[in-house]
Formats: sequence, structure tokens, C-alpha cells
Amino acid sequence: MFFYSSTLLLVYSLTRRLIKALVLIYFVSDYKMCLKGVLMNRALISVSDKTGIEVCAAKLQKAGWEIVSTGGTAKFLKENGVKVREVSEVTGFPEILDGRVKTLHPLIHAPILARRIPEHLGQLDKIKALKIGLVMINFYPFEKALAEKEKGLDFMLENVDVGGPAMVRAAAKNFPDTVVVVDAAEYLPVVERLLADGDMPLAERRRLAQKAFAYTSFYDSLIARYLHEGQAELPPFQGVAGRKALALRYGENPHQKGALYVSDRSSPLSLMEKLQGKELSFNNILDMTAVYEITGEFLSAAPFCVIVKHQNPCGAALGKTQKEAFERALAGDPQSAYGGIVAVNAPLEEETAAAMAPIFFEVILAPDFSPAALEILRKRKNLRLIKAPLGYRETGDLRTVPGGFVFQDRDTSREDPQSFVQKTSRSPSTAENDDVAFGWKIVKFVKSNAIILVRDRTLVGVGAGQMSRVDSVDIAVKKAGEKVSGSVLLSDAFFPFPDSIETAAAHGIRVAVEPGGSVKDEEVVAAAERLGMSLLFTGVRHFRH
Repeated sequence: MFFYSSTLLLVYSLTRRLIKALVLIYFVSDYKMCLKGVLMNRALISVSDKTGIEVCAAKLQKAGWEIVSTGGTAKFLKENGVKVREVSEVTGFPEILDGRVKTLHPLIHAPILARRIPEHLGQLDKIKALKIGLVMINFYPFEKALAEKEKGLDFMLENVDVGGPAMVRAAAKNFPDTVVVVDAAEYLPVVERLLADGDMPLAERRRLAQKAFAYTSFYDSLIARYLHEGQAELPPFQGVAGRKALALRYGENPHQKGALYVSDRSSPLSLMEKLQGKELSFNNILDMTAVYEITGEFLSAAPFCVIVKHQNPCGAALGKTQKEAFERALAGDPQSAYGGIVAVNAPLEEETAAAMAPIFFEVILAPDFSPAALEILRKRKNLRLIKAPLGYRETGDLRTVPGGFVFQDRDTSREDPQSFVQKTSRSPSTAENDDVAFGWKIVKFVKSNAIILVRDRTLVGVGAGQMSRVDSVDIAVKKAGEKVSGSVLLSDAFFPFPDSIETAAAHGIRVAVEPGGSVKDEEVVAAAERLGMSLLFTGVRHFRH
């Protein structure tokens, strides 16, 4: 009896050890196979951008991968001959709430988040789940929906993706063990590399994960920005994200890298079309933004032209014809216009193009170009011709500081010159009032301290970015030359002393416009009265640092 008991105990002990050894061998073998990518045999595909996805899915399927998908993507793949397993088949749970809940399930998220280690793979085995090794997802098109936001809140909320970002974040978190792809341009390259090599290098997985997290951040920032519209207070958290629209020639200097990112598909920089010319640089984009914003102040006006250099207008004018507007803008400061950027407020005409052609400009921007104008300007191969729709107005202004950024509402104020307060006994003439109205639209785009001189609705002198306001006056006067007498002076902020008024009067300027608000306003007004000048207070400052 004792012999049989001992034998049974020995057999039992050996059997247990054998089972443990076999289990260990099984898991170690599985782990090794996983490290080679063998168990990465399930791909989850659910994309809004279906460009070429059927080709990728077919390649995966041919290589033995199972394709799991949802809704529209599943239907699209089936129509293109790809065998697809619906998410509801995997989870055993139907889509509910009109499709709002379909992928939020442990049988989806556990295989995405599982590490390729025995413990995790064993747990997947217990719940009868296969490791998901590839996640290819992009989200409901909230970005495109913004172009139709007039359809209302319900429409916009139905374009907010929940399951997609959750799966992408899970895959990106687990990037050493799950490959994540969010960009249609990378569908095929990633699939081909996986199938060719059997795996993906860790550095490449990390790059794809970074892109995925940046994508979710960008997506959430669009939603947050939309929901904040109409609110009076600035939000406690501010997301800054954009989609790379253009690789730039370089940054501010050739040794700096640069790229253009856009956060709004309806913005002019997103919709712009480069008809010809060299690559754009960082500085080109900034100057293009300046000419665009200034031109936006004259959408319904007579023919208008502006020339910008280093983000400051150096020439601007209205004219009876477009050609005349350009010639007058150029005459304002032809020296500074060299190498600048020029824009007009209507499709560029042949005569204007002919007048522009001999001048060295970096960029010409217009809402359109006539065929004859294009024929003339295309002879200058390096000249950048940019077609962009006018009328877009940005609402926010952001600038980086070490470790963060400052944010403000954009200066979109448009004061009515009729509301300006006359502070002296001399009244401006009708022509002078026209120059006041024209100049006040321009001065807010000049770097502070800003002084401009306007004559006959033409910018004739600019003093920008000086530490002393009277220095800006001196520069503007010098730039104007013989055109200074009879011009109208406009200042973006108040005059702290009477010296600027005295300098202006000494050069034949008879009208000055400023916000007012200095502790020495009375002295400034008294000086203007004594010198026989018209002095108008706008009540609004337009600093542009």
C-alpha cells in the first residue's frame, strides 16, 4: 500500500513538473514568436480617410492577417474583396446608441494594450482574444465639419470621435508592442515594411506613436476651440496644434528649419495655391500674412495695393485703377519695396502685372491672376505667385515665450473715423478726413512705436519699431521727403510729449491722429492748437509689438 502511494505521489509530482515545463515552453515559445512579429496577426482598421486602405488590407490578408473593422470601413473593404471581421463579432456585443458605442470593449482594448510578454499573452488566452499588432485609425472628420458648423451644435457633436482616439491612444501608449498608423500617407509603407521584415524597429514605432499622440492633440484642440467660440473669458487651458501644410525653405535664417502648420482648413494659408516660384520661407509666410491682413481691410474699397517688408507696410495706396494703386504704393517707398511682398484686393490684371514685372518682389499675392498677367509674370521663374481667397479674419494671437506662450484676442477692431474726437479748433478738410480713414486702417499693422504719414490716400512715410515715438516721427518725415507737407500723421498710441506734434508742424503737417490718454494730453492739445493743427483722438490704441 505504501509502495503504491509513493508511486502515485511521484507520478503526480513528475506530471505537475512536466505540465509546468510544457506551459513555460509554450509561453517562452509564444514570447519568442511574438518578438519576431509572428503573433501580430490581427489588424484593427477603422478610417475616415480610406485612400488606398483596401490595397493595404488585401496585402495583410494575403499574408495571413485577420482584419477587424467597423461600420463604413468594414463595408468599404468588403466591397473591395477583403474579408473582414466586424468588431461586434469579436466582442459579441452589438453597436448601440446609434454607433456611439462599438469599440469601447475589453476584447478590443486589451489586445491593443497587451505587452508581448507571457503574463499578458496568457491573460489574452484566457479571454480568448488575439493580440492586435497593428492599429490603423483616423477620426470622424471634425476638421471638415467646421466648414459647415452653421448646421448647429448637434451636427458638430456627432462629428466628435470617441472610440477612435481611445484606441489610438492605447496603441500609441503600447507602441513597443502595437504599431499605430493615423496618416493615410503611411498606410502602405508601414504595411509593406511589416510584411517584408516581420516587425518594425522600435525607433520607427516610437515615431509613429509620437505622430499619433500629436494627431489626437490636434483633433482635441479643434473641438476645444469650437466649443469656446462666443465665450467672453479666455479658457483655463489652451491647446496649440496644427496640421503640417508646407515644409519651408528654411526658418528666419538659412541655418534654421521651418514649416507651416495650419489649424483651420478654411484659412487662406490652407487654401492658398502657389502658381509658381521657389519654395516659401518662414519670413515669406510672415510677410504674406501681413499683406493679407492689410488687404483684408480694403475688401470693398476701390483698387488697393500694399507692399510689405519685414512685416511692416512700406507702401499702400488706393487708386482709380489697379495699376494706379500699385504705382502709387510703390512710389511711397520704392527703395524699401525692393525684395518685398505685394498684394492687391482683386484679381491681378495684365497692366498691373506688366508694371510689377521689372521690380524684384519675393511674392505677389492676389485672389486670382488673369491669364495675361500670369503669362507676363511667369517669365520670372523664381517669383512666387500666390493665389489666396481674401476675407479670412483670425480671432486669436499667440506668441511663444520660454517654456510657454502668451495669448490674446486678435486686434480686429475697426473704428469709425466719424467717432474720433476733434481736440483743436481747426477742422480737417474732406480730403484730409479721407486720408484719416485710410491711414487708421494701416497704422495698426505697423510695428510699435508706429507713425505713418498719408497723403491723397497713399502711404508716403513710415516710422516703425522705434523705442522713442519722436524718433518714429523723424523717420516717417525723412521717408516722406517732399511729400511730407500737407500729409496726415497717424500714431498707434498717444504722444507722451508735445515734441512729436512740434516736429510734424515744422514739416507742414496739419492733421495728427492719436488715441489720447497721456498724462500730458493737455500739453499736446495746447501745442497742436498753438501750431494751427487739427488733432483727433481715436480713443483706441493699436500697439503691435
